[in-house]
Amino acid sequence: MGRKGLEGVVACDHPAVGYVLNGTRPHLIRPRRAKALHFYVDGTEVFTRLVRHPGTRPNNFMARALRLGR
Repeated sequence: MGRKGLEGVVACDHPAVGYVLNGTRPHLIRPRRAKALHFYVDGTEVFTRLVRHPGTRPNNFMARALRLGR
């Protein structure tokens, strides 16, 4: 029997799933509980109080998975 007429529901209750599926607009990131953010860029240690995030493209991986039947 083929996959013609395949239907299903895909659910994920992770708090970040909406940001991945729908993408994000450009936004500012600031530390909440510390004086600075801390990370590495190309092996260089960075401390800063503000990051200008460019945003992310939507990634509807769950719909693609359902369409592929996997």
